[in-house]
Amino acid sequence: QTYVRKHWKDVRVGDFIKMRCNEIVPADILLLFSSDPSGICHLETASLDGETNLKQRHVVKGFSQQ
Repeated sequence: QTYVRKHWKDVRVGDFIKMRCNEIVPADILLLFSSDPSGICHLETASLDGETNLKQRHVVKGFSQQ
């Protein structure tokens, strides 16, 4: 597998995206893998009024072993 650097404006539905710690994501993504052994990812969300929340996401069922 090779990953190609793209601008967010060029990312399309169905693209696989490799994320790194503390990277800003401008949209919702489907979590297929996490470096955490239990398949958990923590992310901070922000609303337009400035409120931030820390949310926990899990790897999609069936993908954690692949």
